[in-house]
Amino acid sequence: MSFSWQGVSGAWYEFNVARAKRTWDPMGGLYMFVKPGDMPTMEAGGPICLYLGITDNFADTLARHEMWAAAQQLGAGEIHLMDVRDIAERERIGKDILEAQTPVLNRQMLRRVA
Repeated sequence: MSFSWQGVSGAWYEFNVARAKRTWDPMGGLYMFVKPGDMPTMEAGGPICLYLGITDNFADTLARHEMWAAAQQLGAGEIHLMDVRDIAERERIGKDILEAQTPVLNRQMLRRVA
């Protein structure tokens, strides 16, 4: 199953949907902790991205992610993954989606740093 997310640029990006934690592939890309929408009507606004991350290795990053518990408390039940091998491309796409979706857990992390 897949789901497409739109960036602030207007571009659409297709992510694979995983409904549970599992063994992850050791490749780089983007990932989101997502609160699923109310299927099939999506009346609750559709899926909501709670956290967006960029990694060089899904296996290392997602095995014990520090934001997963917080995302689950907010209703996360899916992890959306997009394989992007090129580092610069990962950063570009991540910034595009982050600016459009403004995930709540990313905003909280920025506040703690500031």
